[in-house]
Amino acid sequence: MNPRARVLAHRRERLVRRSSFLRQQTEFEVLGLQKAFTWIDRIQDAWHWLRANPLAVAGGVGALALWRPRRALGLGLRAWSMWRLARRVIALRAAFMPPR
Repeated sequence: MNPRARVLAHRRERLVRRSSFLRQQTEFEVLGLQKAFTWIDRIQDAWHWLRANPLAVAGGVGALALWRPRRALGLGLRAWSMWRLARRVIALRAAFMPPR
């Protein structure tokens, strides 16, 4: 085997070992993120269900208002203030950041 072929074979062996190590490392990192992705999928599924069933949401809000009127009022005010804050943040972002 000529010296150049030996160097290339040695380099290929190192690259194959490094590739194997990186593949294992990536698999380990993905397994760590799998739980977070599962929760994100659940939240996304719940959001889609809520968007598809507005009467169920209205019924739940109505039941909460009848069962705990003070808590329902507090939650409503908090949700409204969060919505206003989100609108302000969106407006500030639009004012200071150029569109993509």
